[in-house]
Amino acid sequence: MSGAGADAERGAGADRSILRGEFPLQITVPWRLDGATHDPEAPLVLALHGQGMVEDSFALLLQRLFVLPARFLLPRGPWPVDIRSEARIGASWYPYDGDPERFRRELERTEALLLGLLRDVEIRHGLRPRRRFLLGFSQGGYCGAVVALRHPEIFAGMIIVAARVKNEILTAEIEAAGRNHFEALLCHGRRDATVLPEAAEASRDALVAGGVGAELQLFDTGHGLGRPVVQAIGDWLRPRLASEGTS
Repeated sequence: MSGAGADAERGAGADRSILRGEFPLQITVPWRLDGATHDPEAPLVLALHGQGMVEDSFALLLQRLFVLPARFLLPRGPWPVDIRSEARIGASWYPYDGDPERFRRELERTEALLLGLLRDVEIRHGLRPRRRFLLGFSQGGYCGAVVALRHPEIFAGMIIVAARVKNEILTAEIEAAGRNHFEALLCHGRRDATVLPEAAEASRDALVAGGVGAELQLFDTGHGLGRPVVQAIGDWLRPRLASEGTS
């Protein structure tokens, strides 16, 4: 067995062996690009949905933002999730079983996938964004914050909704982002029982301590992304898009 990472193991008997290997599979990631601009240099927002969602359901929540002079790239998470209560298949950005080392590897794999997708879409469609931002909700915010903070040369800032920043593994990255004038908006529900608001406050404090221009806005909501949050995102984005020119 060759070309598939095969290894042999000795079984209990001298005449028995076990072969194990890996066969690479290609992952197809659907995406959509929304926006009210034809300017190839218009800013771009990479928007990552929450666990169990897909790009179209996320677009429904964000549609009020699509009038801004920017493009919104919404990919679908690569891992299928069975939402049995709703008789449908959703998507996830990474598998998680509690193993911290595996989790780190999965985040790195998701990071490589997203950056590769971003490059591919921009090249194929002749886009040259003046600035890029990352918008992530819930699980998309959790992994999105890691991607954005690790790449301030690509992203000028991030908007994280109903998630926390994994600052305990990002100390150096936060400081580097701060030196690069990186900005962040954190939006969180005061009644969020999934990710407590104290986690968002700790994220804000860690970002500010590292030199990032971070703002936390709290809403009288639970774990979600409703109209007031979308309005706040638009208000935060609008001057940052206009400062770089409009289409």
